[in-house]
Amino acid sequence: MIPSTFTVFCQQADQLGTVHIDSVEAPDLESAILAGREQCLADWNGDNSGSEAPYSLEDIHCLGVAAGDVRILHWEDQAD
Repeated sequence: MIPSTFTVFCQQADQLGTVHIDSVEAPDLESAILAGREQCLADWNGDNSGSEAPYSLEDIHCLGVAAGDVRILHWEDQAD
């Protein structure tokens, strides 16, 4: 199956913190969800791994998935 582009929206499973938005290539929706969660995990953990990593995959919830590479023009999930 040829991969498609999806835009995945993730947040901490406890609904705290900001929303992570990124585009991923995947063959189907379920694979896109996992790829989005994994990309969020990599971005949030940075160079930390193992016991040094602040997040695990279980800490990341997929809020939603959009078809294509969506161009976000403005996002403000925390009110002033």
